Amino acid sequence: MGQDSSPSPTPAQNRPLTWKRVVHLHDGRTFISDGAVALDAALTKATSSENQVLPEASAKIIEGYLTAELPDEFASYQLTRRGETYVAPSGVRLNPIYIDYLRRTLPESRLRFRMKSDLEPVVVLLDGKAVGLLMPIKSASR
Repeated sequence: MGQDSSPSPTPAQNRPLTWKRVVHLHDGRTFISDGAVALDAALTKATSSENQVLPEASAKIIEGYLTAELPDEFASYQLTRRGETYVAPSGVRLNPIYIDYLRRTLPESRLRFRMKSDLEPVVVLLDGKAVGLLMPIKSASR
């Protein structure tokens, strides 16, 4: 029997996210954010009663990213663990706290990502539908 090569999550990676902001999109969905990830609230167990409500301008920005034509799309299983980060096939690094949260929260077989570079948010897809944004870890060489 083969060994599971994925590292065991640390307690920090298993901790629940602290949602601080909420934004209402024009399509009726509500997204919640902790500042580095924004997700469709319907997919999380979070409550948004005490969160800061972001203005319509923020909704427009998020909607622009969610619908952007981005060149690189890949499945969750294509991420490689390197040290303290996950690395996309394009080399962009992603925070394991958020990747592990997404893998625990959403069906991994239906979870995909779409991106352009480490300078723009990564779009989180579930069954091909954009359901979130995740900020990548910027390259140290920039």
